[in-house]
Amino acid sequence: MSDFDFDIIWTTWPILRDATWISIKLFVLSLILATAIGLAVALMRMSKITPLRWFAAIYVWIFRGLPALVILFIAFFWLGNNLGLTPFQSAILGLGVSSGAYKAEIIRAGLLAVDRGQYEASEALGFTKVHYMRRIIIPQGIRVMVPNYVSNSTLLFKSTSLATVIGLNELTGRARQLANSTFQPIEILAAAGVIYLVFTSLMTLSQGFIERRFALKT
Repeated sequence: MSDFDFDIIWTTWPILRDATWISIKLFVLSLILATAIGLAVALMRMSKITPLRWFAAIYVWIFRGLPALVILFIAFFWLGNNLGLTPFQSAILGLGVSSGAYKAEIIRAGLLAVDRGQYEASEALGFTKVHYMRRIIIPQGIRVMVPNYVSNSTLLFKSTSLATVIGLNELTGRARQLANSTFQPIEILAAAGVIYLVFTSLMTLSQGFIERRFALKT
């Protein structure tokens, strides 16, 4: 077996770096969309309005049941073509709505974990639902949400690699191209793997920081 060639990694690093930046932007924007969708759907599932509860339940059922890859194909070949979306925009939409279904259940579990007396006390004091949810319930529920939220977000970051199938040159797509063109797949894919590992490790470490931060606030 030939020796591991570090030179090819340094040579291709600018390309891998730019592709990594695309993956990070895709992840951040997808996470924002997924969190917004998750919060809205979680509140709808807890609503007293039956149509809203049914709509939210169906959304969660569909998008938790479909593979993220299938959703990406739908977002790109159907919505993307009809709305004129780029592969990057289609990937944000596909990953966002897919992860949003999981985020909804994580957020709902966190809100339901807050003692019912907190809701009743807030209503008794005359707070509006928007006010007590934002100032009282959600901050307490975050402590319960954090572990599953971070874990799911880590999966979302790794799922950005699926965007290569719709023509987006993110980290995995670029690594595959470089592996084919340099005929040194072990070195290139190992470098890409290390990059993924670094970012997912940083996200895992952030969990403890977030938990401590909200523990001090509540």
